[in-house]
Amino acid sequence: MAAAVAISSRPLWWGGVASILAAIAFFLSCLLNLAFLSGTAFKTKNPLIAFERNGTTIDATMQAKAFRKYLDLDVDLLKQLWAYRVESANLAAVTAAVTTLAFFLLLAAIFSLADAFEQHSGHRATKTLLIPAFLFATVLQVLDLTFYAGQVTTSSFIYSIWKIDDSTLKNLEISHALTNSREFWMLGMVWWFTMIGMATAAYLNGRTKMLYSSWTFLTVVIALLAFIGFLAEVGRLRWFMAAAALDIAIAILVSFFFMPIWLVWTGIYLLSRRAKDFDEVPVSGNDNGAPRAVPSAAADHDETPRAMGV
Repeated sequence: MAAAVAISSRPLWWGGVASILAAIAFFLSCLLNLAFLSGTAFKTKNPLIAFERNGTTIDATMQAKAFRKYLDLDVDLLKQLWAYRVESANLAAVTAAVTTLAFFLLLAAIFSLADAFEQHSGHRATKTLLIPAFLFATVLQVLDLTFYAGQVTTSSFIYSIWKIDDSTLKNLEISHALTNSREFWMLGMVWWFTMIGMATAAYLNGRTKMLYSSWTFLTVVIALLAFIGFLAEVGRLRWFMAAAALDIAIAILVSFFFMPIWLVWTGIYLLSRRAKDFDEVPVSGNDNGAPRAVPSAAADHDETPRAMGV
């Protein structure tokens, strides 16, 4: 009796297009984040980020002094900080939205990549780890966008509309810090699930040899950086300056360099003829009962004797 045949219903090319678009979105989100953090796009500068006279290098000594003044709730620094927040609120919300869009596009690419892995090997990790990991990361990113956009717009509205004296300003900053602490763990979990997804992709490619080993190496590098990003996010609550600097560095490395390269590489593969050869290929059971990709030529050869009644 012939084995049941399952057909892949999703073409791989749409994931390739989504992957290329995700690379652009991650790259753009990194540029927007840099503009937001540095304050170069605004008249009011971020008082917690101190640059040297050349305007490009961060002065660690001046930044440490500014942070100590922040811990002391220095009123002059808080006024400048809130003026900067009001001016940069729109850019902050747009940056978070672009980052969320990048994760949605990444998820679309992962669906196609999972299909390709499953068609090559039929490994269940594509359904149990790869897709759920990036799905959870995307959902958390959406939640972060919702909370963060509401936080920055509402807090900016409060500061710009209401008359706030020095004592109220200090209380407002404490409330802002408490609310913002939720974001550390949420973004930390985004890093965590990204690490799981990338580690799973590296494992699957190591088994299937679907892409080059250098692609696996790049995937492992992103997974390790994501793990460090997780530690940096949750470490902000105790070692704020060091953890924040590390988190920014990791975010730049991943969003500006490694993730766009990985996405373009993956997108080109999914759009290539090599990936299309496995598009809509019949899948039958192997000796262990797991699905297995069957080349089209072999399928045609197998159909001939059945048509003859053999």
